[in-house]
Amino acid sequence: MSAILMEEAVKSDLKKRLGGLRCELWFGEPMSAYTTFQVGGPADVLALPRDESELEELVERCTSEELESTVIGGGANTLVLDGGVRGVVISLSKGFRQITLEEAPGETARIESGAGVKIPALVRFATAGGWEGMECLSGVPGTVGGALAMNAGTGKRFIEDSVESIRWIRLSQGGVERLLAGEIQFGYRTALFPEPGIVTSICFRVIRKDSEKLRTFLQADAKARRERQPWGMPCAGSIFRNPPGDFAGRLIESAGLKGRRIGGAEVSEVHGNFIVNRGGAKAADVLRLIDEIRAEVKRKHHTELELELRVIGEEAE
Repeated sequence: MSAILMEEAVKSDLKKRLGGLRCELWFGEPMSAYTTFQVGGPADVLALPRDESELEELVERCTSEELESTVIGGGANTLVLDGGVRGVVISLSKGFRQITLEEAPGETARIESGAGVKIPALVRFATAGGWEGMECLSGVPGTVGGALAMNAGTGKRFIEDSVESIRWIRLSQGGVERLLAGEIQFGYRTALFPEPGIVTSICFRVIRKDSEKLRTFLQADAKARRERQPWGMPCAGSIFRNPPGDFAGRLIESAGLKGRRIGGAEVSEVHGNFIVNRGGAKAADVLRLIDEIRAEVKRKHHTELELELRVIGEEAE
């Protein structure tokens, strides 16, 4: 059977197994349109639930049909390989965008943010209301759910510092429940849950602050980030974790790797820990560049760089 006929057979089978679901489904959808790197092969199925009800239904169907599922947020910090992703890719980008505020006695409040909310939108919401606690997310790309999964933040403060609880669906049993922050194991660029699941919203504790002071701080922070990060070019954020006591960007730059290019992938001229898509980059280009960076940094600095970038899917045959 030819490759094209095999693809059509797989598509037909998946349409039958996922038939009747209310959420939007796209078969063979290129993932390059759903990542900030703008590279990646097709997903067998891209599912776009709009609310918790549709997501619960989708999770239950994937479980009963024994279909592998992969969750993506806003596509930041993610490299999809050129061969695409097998099974069902679940994106929360079409829903889960509500932000609500519940003021508590005194000078505190809770902000509940859907996992699909864009991070800048949450930061603006908190700043406009004069609520402190979201500043560590200033300049971070992607969605709030993705920021939670990566425990995003600055070198001094992380998202875990403000999280009170989350709403999530356990993949093993379905059903939406609330999970307290103390039940999540936060670490450097990690958040480990009791078992695999999908976060639908995050509740943050925030403190009353002068909104003008917050706005001034965020404007200064945004200006500094624009000067030291590659703005306006497709990329995935930081590629490597900072090794203890040092910075991955410093090691890469001192190894003379700024501007190193393979295909359409290039080490940023602005910041060494960013790889940018100069146009037409393949995931294979990015992987080869990552290997070169690691080898050169190890040779010159005797340091093993660990990936912060999430890599999903299969390499092209």
